[in-house]
Amino acid sequence: MSILITTSHKPSPRTRTFIKELAATLPYAVKTNRGKKTLDDLGLKAYRVGAKYIAVVGERRGNPSIMRIYKLDLSEKWPKTKEIVVFKIKGIKLLRENPLGARVYNPESIGVDYDLCKSDECYNLANTLLAVFNDIIDKDPDVKIYLSERSSIIQFKPVDRLGRICGPLIKFRGVKVIEK
Repeated sequence: MSILITTSHKPSPRTRTFIKELAATLPYAVKTNRGKKTLDDLGLKAYRVGAKYIAVVGERRGNPSIMRIYKLDLSEKWPKTKEIVVFKIKGIKLLRENPLGARVYNPESIGVDYDLCKSDECYNLANTLLAVFNDIIDKDPDVKIYLSERSSIIQFKPVDRLGRICGPLIKFRGVKVIEK
């Protein structure tokens, strides 16, 4: 497993749908309901399912607005979480809202195309994706993530082998790297 995806406490239906679609798009991603779990509880859950990273999606006014990525630190007796990067989300378009979208089933490999990146923030997003999915990067992937930029907005577009959009489209406003 590579990443555990969850929400903040008391998520809206739109945020729950977003993490469900994101977990279905990313290979070996596991979605879990947050409930009253603390970050330490999430770290233990990630350890149990074999995930090395945790993505926590926060919201503002019912829409996803921030995604925090934590890395599991196994150097101590109990698994601890360390925040490594924060993504500020400008907006999303769910797969069900896209008439050209098609769901991908059981993806096993991923690719990241960052040829259209211009800023450090876009490259930081690409580096984070490459670090999280390092073990399953492939030249002919089941899901390919295209990263592009337009006026300081980074677009995240997942497509399947046939070139169809297969997950939520995400627009990022900013990327803040906390720890490399």
